[in-house]
Parts: sequence; C-alpha cells; structure tokens
Amino acid sequence: MNTAQLKQILKEYMAIPRLSGYESRMGQRFASDLKARGGKVQKDRFGNVIAEFVGTDPEAPKVMVFTHMDTIGFVVTNIDEQGFLYVDRVGGVPEKPLPALDLLVGTEDGGYVNGLFGMKSYHVLNDAAKDQVDHLNTLFIDIGASSRSEVENLGIHVGCPVVYAPRFRELLNDRIAGSYTDAASGLTTLLHLAELLRENPAPCTVEIVGTVMEEYNARGAMLAQRTAHTELAGCLLGPGAGDTPDLKGTNLVRLGGGIGVNLFNFHGKGTLNGNIAHAGLFRTMREASEKTGIPIQRQAARGALSDTAYLQLEGEGVPCLDMGTPDRYSHSPMEVLDLKDLKRCAPLVYAFLQSITAGYALDRYSI
Repeated sequence: MNTAQLKQILKEYMAIPRLSGYESRMGQRFASDLKARGGKVQKDRFGNVIAEFVGTDPEAPKVMVFTHMDTIGFVVTNIDEQGFLYVDRVGGVPEKPLPALDLLVGTEDGGYVNGLFGMKSYHVLNDAAKDQVDHLNTLFIDIGASSRSEVENLGIHVGCPVVYAPRFRELLNDRIAGSYTDAASGLTTLLHLAELLRENPAPCTVEIVGTVMEEYNARGAMLAQRTAHTELAGCLLGPGAGDTPDLKGTNLVRLGGGIGVNLFNFHGKGTLNGNIAHAGLFRTMREASEKTGIPIQRQAARGALSDTAYLQLEGEGVPCLDMGTPDRYSHSPMEVLDLKDLKRCAPLVYAFLQSITAGYALDRYSI
C-alpha cells in the first residue's frame, strides 16, 4: 500500500464507532476487507474476526498477529426528565478534556445521534471552579432533547454506547491527529500485512485477528486463541511516545522514529498483569529490523497492558510480543501518529514472519 491508500483506510476506520462490547460495525467492515485480500475469514462467538493466510511450510509454528477493534468510551446509566443523559466510563477515559466534547450516542438498533458533554458557562464560574477538573459523575450529555420520552423514542436507553465523535486532521510532516488512532492504526497495518501475505505467503500460517473488548477487560485475544490455535503471537499496539514537553525523560520513543516494541508492560491498578517480551521473539524482531533497515524503538512501561497479558496464559503458554505504530496523547479525543511509522509497520512484521520456520524455538530458554 502507498501512503495515500494507508491514510484513506486509517481515516475510514477511525470514523467507525466501536465502543468495547459494541464492535459489530467494525467487525463487519474488517471481515469484508480481509476477505477481499484473500483471507479465509471466520468470526468466533465472542465477536473476534479471524482471517487465515496459509503459509508455505506446514511444519512451521502458526502465528497470530492481532490488534483490538474496540475503543474506550461511555455507557448510558441514566436519563433525567429533561432528556439529559448520564454515563459511566468504559476503559481508561481521561476526564480533563470531556466538558463540551462532541459525542456520538448509540441507539439500541445500532444508529447514532449527535450529542455533547454539557459545560457550565465560563462567565458564571467562580475562581476556584475555573481551575478544577469536572469529574465524570458531575457531567451530563445534551443531545438537544427536551424530555426522557423524546430520548427513549429515538431508541436511546440505559446501556447504550457513547463514543468520541469522529475527527481526522492532517498535521505537518505526515502526521495525523484524530479520535481513536491507536486501534485504527493497528487494523490498518493488519490490512497492509494481509496484502503482503496474499502476494507472497510467509513460511508460517498467519492468523490475522481483530479482537473485541480489549479496552474493557483485555480478554478478546485469549478467546480468539481458542479458535485460532496458534503457537506464538504479535500484538499491534503502538507505545505512547515520550517526545512532547510534558513527557520529556519518560521514554525514548518518538514519532517518526520507527516501530515501537514494548519489552515490559504492567498494569497494577487492580489488574496485576502485563507482559514481559519473549526474548526469542524480540531477537527475531531485532534481526528483521536490521535486515530491512526499518528502525525499532524499545519501551518498558508501567500503567498499561494489552491482550497479550491473558493470551500468553493459554494452553501450554503462548510466546507474545507487543509492537506497533507509536502515538501521542493516547486515549484522548485527539491522538497523533506519523504516517511514516504506519507505512513501515507491516513490512517489518512481514520480515519478522519470514523467520518463523519449522523448528523455531518457542521456549523462553533451553536446559
């Protein structure tokens, strides 16, 4: 794919509402795109989309390459008599940017209605209120309705999804800003990888997977594995870049610097799980980087995890590696990535897959 094609797919994927647990639109589109590129596609009961690309070596370990389809957002918890909606968060939603943020509010039949978080006028705020963060439990959503019955007649009820309204902005130097770039970039890379595999299959059979509910409980890939039955896995989830003034010194990842590889992640907020990269997989990735000239950027990060945290525990153990296109301002309504990184991601993964042949060592170490 050229840059223009990647950008167009990224833009289309970013515009599809797909709150965790409500990924059907994205799943249907992604399945269709994979079928068009030669994948043997199936969907498991949970909603994961799995596309098989058969390799040339039947003795080679089977590999899952995946990313999550879902996004963070909100779920409606109450509707008052005036037609204002109240919500709770789904996934790691930051509260600072929420007041006056435009939204899409889902209906029970799959439609969406425009809305926004209300915000008290600046002119009536006292000095203390001007500096405080409005917490989610103090916010409400305005869709323009005047009563609860009007809202419910639209098909909006308690339990309906709410997501950031789609945004797509082109910045300088091939950078894209917008809503939900993190998952959309991984899905775009998977589609790019599917094209490379259709043209020239890898030695190993590859299961390209779009998972569900990563932002909710990170269990999608774990369940996909029970259908795909792979022996190792790579997760496309780009690390957060540390190249902005507020994050200076936190990590060495920068936009435009190459593909991020996460060697350690750990989420300690009640989860107590994460992934330490499989040394053999990282060595293979490093060799692929040297062979292709596509740079990699190492990261070790606390406070985050991916589906690999639970996927690695399936069966006898699934060796996993987290990697992907770096981004800025993760989980905010306006994330930023570099198209140069996005364009290089699939070719690097494809080069990595060339080394997964019969006899590839799956153990962490030998005795």
